[in-house]
Amino acid sequence: MEQLTVTESDLRRIFDVIDLGQHAGPDEVYPRGLMRALAELIPADDVTFQVSRPLDREFVASEEVTEQHVDLGEGWEDLFWRSYWNDGVCSRPQRTGDYVSVWKVSDYLSARQVARSAIGEWFRVVGVRSEIAVPFPPSGSEDRRLLLFRGPGRDFTERERLLLRMLRPHLVEVYRDLERRRAGIPDLTSRQLELLRLVAEGHSNTQIARRLFVAEGTVRKHLENIYERLGVTSRTAAVATAFPLAEIA
Repeated sequence: MEQLTVTESDLRRIFDVIDLGQHAGPDEVYPRGLMRALAELIPADDVTFQVSRPLDREFVASEEVTEQHVDLGEGWEDLFWRSYWNDGVCSRPQRTGDYVSVWKVSDYLSARQVARSAIGEWFRVVGVRSEIAVPFPPSGSEDRRLLLFRGPGRDFTERERLLLRMLRPHLVEVYRDLERRRAGIPDLTSRQLELLRLVAEGHSNTQIARRLFVAEGTVRKHLENIYERLGVTSRTAAVATAFPLAEIA
């Protein structure tokens, strides 16, 4: 059984990956520098951030880091959506409601089953052998996920899954921050965002103080600073201003 350990070097590299999330080009759907660093932390031939509406079989946006150009040919979209829905693997979040767990195709299909499936057909087109997926919170019918791919060679390991599980909350926050910046929303500190999410979940100042292990007066002061920074005067307006594009969860 594989031993799951995280070293001090791993943690330093994880922080380096997160830091790169602050630097995204104006046209980048997700920071490419972060994706490249992620592909070094967890060796991958390609990393793709994908936004789609699976129920409508539509792509919204994507960002990809790869050195290979693949000619997909005609009919690729039909093949992709067949591979998405037919085997119940790619559509795992929609089927289960679980938008948190990191999963691999090999969790559900053996190599022989993949070879005979629509996913296997798609993998052959794009030159992929292994895939691991990091789901992001959905927005309505819109699905967001970060995908790491490998060609021939070993599958992603349980240790690599653990690293992605540790990174996931930070990867999600990078996307939320990017959305807020593009919407022109004033920047809030991580502590202010944490407090405001508790407000959005319906917690009172007393409950928030207990959750954050601070005095109730400290919560009130944080809220005053948040209101001033966002240019609002109420809890409802602060939540609506800070989270107009992304889900709270």
